Amino acid sequence: MFKLRKVQVARISAAVLSLVLIFTAGCSRDPNVRKQKYLESGKRYEASGKYKEAALQFLNALKVDKNFGDAHYEMAKTYLKMNSPMLAYSELMKTVQVSPANLQARIDLGNLLLDGRATDRAEEQANAVLAIDPNDADAYALLAGVAQRRGNNADALKQIQRALQLEPNRASFHTAAALLLTADPANEASVEQELGKAASLDAKDATPHLVMAALMEKKGDLQGAEQQYTAAVGIAPGNVQGRAALAGLYFREGSKDKAEQILHQAVVDLPESEEASTLLRDYYVKAQQMDRAEAAFADLTSKYPKSFAIKITYARVLFDRKNYAKAASVASELTKNNAGNPQVQILNALLLVNTGKTDDAIALLKKAVKDNPNDVQTQLLLAQMAENKGDLATSEASLHAAAKLNPGNLEAASGLAQIAVLRNDAGMLSEVADKTIQQHPNYAAAYLWRGTAEASRKEYDKAEADFQAVLKANPDNAPAYLELGQILIAQGHVPEGEAMLQKALDKDPNSDRALGMLVSYDLKQKQPAKALARVEAQIAKQPGNGSFYSVLAAVQLQTKDFKGALESSQKAMQLNPGSIDAIDIYTRAEIALKDIDPAIATWQGWVSSHPNDAHAWQMQGSLQEAKGDVSTAMAEYKKTLQIDPNNAVASNNLAYLMVENGQNVDVALTLAQTARRAMPDSPSTADTLAWVYYYKGNYYAARDLLEGALRSTPDNASMHLHLGMTYSKMHDNANAQLHLKKAAALAPNSKTSSDANEELAKLG
Repeated sequence: MFKLRKVQVARISAAVLSLVLIFTAGCSRDPNVRKQKYLESGKRYEASGKYKEAALQFLNALKVDKNFGDAHYEMAKTYLKMNSPMLAYSELMKTVQVSPANLQARIDLGNLLLDGRATDRAEEQANAVLAIDPNDADAYALLAGVAQRRGNNADALKQIQRALQLEPNRASFHTAAALLLTADPANEASVEQELGKAASLDAKDATPHLVMAALMEKKGDLQGAEQQYTAAVGIAPGNVQGRAALAGLYFREGSKDKAEQILHQAVVDLPESEEASTLLRDYYVKAQQMDRAEAAFADLTSKYPKSFAIKITYARVLFDRKNYAKAASVASELTKNNAGNPQVQILNALLLVNTGKTDDAIALLKKAVKDNPNDVQTQLLLAQMAENKGDLATSEASLHAAAKLNPGNLEAASGLAQIAVLRNDAGMLSEVADKTIQQHPNYAAAYLWRGTAEASRKEYDKAEADFQAVLKANPDNAPAYLELGQILIAQGHVPEGEAMLQKALDKDPNSDRALGMLVSYDLKQKQPAKALARVEAQIAKQPGNGSFYSVLAAVQLQTKDFKGALESSQKAMQLNPGSIDAIDIYTRAEIALKDIDPAIATWQGWVSSHPNDAHAWQMQGSLQEAKGDVSTAMAEYKKTLQIDPNNAVASNNLAYLMVENGQNVDVALTLAQTARRAMPDSPSTADTLAWVYYYKGNYYAARDLLEGALRSTPDNASMHLHLGMTYSKMHDNANAQLHLKKAAALAPNSKTSSDANEELAKLG
């Protein structure tokens, strides 16, 4: 019996064990259990400060369930702790989509939007929270921030007071109230009371002490300010801003040694803090002591050889000192273990540029943005380098990426505005301006952009209002005077416009645009001597301004002083080798002197260093065409259009050469239409499109275009030839003979003349 029972018990135990194993296996396959385990594991890593490990666990949870709201939210919080706000923003957006009742996620998202100056969207999140919980204090605090950002201090104070009514013991609310109260000096006692309350509620919060210190320094109580800054550093030694504020106080007092000591100690205490190292470097820049910076960071690097923050800052100091060889050596060390770090990639790209390897630098940055698509600075540097190379497509794509990552980034907005101006795209310029004004209502340049777009649409009243708004804020803003001058002249108010342009030049003696417009006005008034005197007087004031020599060369071209134009443009190129305007004028002078080969060589040199500059390829095409090398010219125009499909000059010229040389007329028609859309008032595009219509047999359309073009350029022999031949096809011999004879008379001893005479002979 005993043995039997033993066997029976063993069987039962085995059965139970099987059930346990089956149950356990079932649990491990249950996606809800698995994602929860990943979530809890990630939270433990997050709590211990291991953020990369935490993010990996949250990612694992999301692989199990992509709509797992808790994992998205924890991932967002982790990204915030890793100082990756854009990644956090993405996760918070997903959180509120899949878990709309997560109120804290909405508050966090709203605060991020507020930091990015997206006030309307931040307000939407606050209102969404209040719709669910009308007594959510954080929502009112968020609304206070929105109101403050909009400049409505009274409403901001009202909202933060509502938050305090709901939660009177929140230290951050008292600090926010204090900051709002500082707007009125009469609230001094209330400010101190609020800050004292905040400090008493949270002894570990350094912010009230920093605010109090700033107020004391403003009143001249430097000793009290020093005590408060010191207290802030003691409370939060890991908060670099407290140390920076104390160092700033010492610097302003003239105690530079103390300031340096504070910031140097911050790096020693926090060797992994890039902020600490950057602040010390910035101190040396401000103090103009870069020799001390190099020595200090060389010493710190030797003491903390594993600190990425110190070493990357040391490399930057070396770069600033133009010690490129040593900077490259340090960069090489950094690259061994941090090849994919965007800061290292940027450093290596800058070093490549300074050794003349711009193409390699751009290639490296293109790889960098793929490796780190959320790094704003890498996108901006790529955009800048691409624009310098004439690659506007790459530049624009990178600027859009930077603007998407950081919607309030003014560098990205400025870059996009510049591209809009280069492309003469008023719609794009207006869009960039409106977005920037919404996010930065006091940013003057955005009003200039919008006014420029309005002026191009002949909305002169709106444009003037924008330019006047800029001048109201800053009466010395030269670009605003310049833009006002342009729209006044455009409306026929020439003396007033000229006065505004002169004022722009007075405010900015280096403004080549203001000088160029004044000179253009002189030439239109048939006063070339006045134009020359004006330019020469400005050159005497600013002899190092290469752009002024370009203006001088343009005036000399206009007055047919071709040798003078050649010399002036060469001087412009010498002073400013990167000026495409100088090369343009030099080219025109060479063509006028019938010496095209040097101009071609100049543009070939430019293209070798700017291979994606569409204008350069187009200029080469024009030069080859002028030289009579049609096949090379067509190849250069095609290269232009590969880079910039909307280049009107290349489209126009290639279309003309195609029909002249018996190539595809339908392709030529498309090109001619593209050019005409881009330059609807150009007689040249009208002539080209008409000539394509001629070859298509559409003689009436050709006639209308040519008649219109000749009204603005009545002495163009080629257009008279084309119109005469068009009338001949329409069997209107009288008009055909009229225009063919005109063509022959205007261009004697030319191919145009011989073609006209040949056609006249056919008419009898």
